[in-house]
Amino acid sequence: MPDGTVELTGQHRARCATDRELRATLKDFTTWHASLDRRLDRALDSWGVRGDIGDRSLFQLGPHRQTLTESQQ
Repeated sequence: MPDGTVELTGQHRARCATDRELRATLKDFTTWHASLDRRLDRALDSWGVRGDIGDRSLFQLGPHRQTLTESQQ
């Protein structure tokens, strides 16, 4: 945060029904911008996930970074 910018990820309630991903940027603790992050949503949709997308954990498996995601079909 040397330039006063914090980047965050989180969840929002899409259509007041299901949890979906978002990305947000906070600049100098005065300006906030959030937007949908559909990358993970699209990937999980291709596996048949239609319910909530929940917590995620990042981990290293060999040389690759992996994401373990809780989701509901």
